[in-house]
Amino acid sequence: MAGDMIVAPKWIKWLLVLLTLSCATAPAAGMAAATGGHGHDEHIGHANADAKLEDPSEFKSSLAIWSLVVFLILMAILWKFAWGPIVAGLEKRESRIAENIASAERVAADAQRMMAEYEAKLAGAADQVRAMLDEARRDAEHTKDQIVAEAKSAAQLEHDRQMRELRTATDQALKALSETFADQAVALAGRIINEKLSAKDHDRLVKDAVARFAQSPSVN
Repeated sequence: MAGDMIVAPKWIKWLLVLLTLSCATAPAAGMAAATGGHGHDEHIGHANADAKLEDPSEFKSSLAIWSLVVFLILMAILWKFAWGPIVAGLEKRESRIAENIASAERVAADAQRMMAEYEAKLAGAADQVRAMLDEARRDAEHTKDQIVAEAKSAAQLEHDRQMRELRTATDQALKALSETFADQAVALAGRIINEKLSAKDHDRLVKDAVARFAQSPSVN
């Protein structure tokens, strides 16, 4: 990333340019040195100068050493100010990506855990609702049975009360009827005893007694 890169100073850039130019001009400098030495040493024979130019081993070895030194310096500078920061930036970026992935995994795990807890709570709430409905149904059945039992009990009590009242009224009516009949019988017997009656008079007295009994007030 751009924020992780380290910008090299200007002198490093100029040094890289100089080293590149030096590496490029090294062969020319070697050739110039070889030809220059041939021009200044006029006392050396023409044969020795030709042999020296024909054997380039010394020129090649110095060029190789110089190129190797320049290459190593360039590699060190590039590693210090280019590759090193790039690698560090990539490592930081990779670390941040790994942290983001781990954070996303933690968030996903938390979301999954919360979803499981929510589903468990929802299932528990459904169980509670079913339990409440079952309890309400049982209470309703119990209340209905209790109301029916109480109604039956009240009806039975009312029936028993009315039967008791009916028996009491019947007993009272029979008692009153017996008393009235006894009184009429006693009165009739007294009149029969006190009077000498013919058969016709006897029938008349019986009819009168029955009529009075019928006209007497009934007892409820």
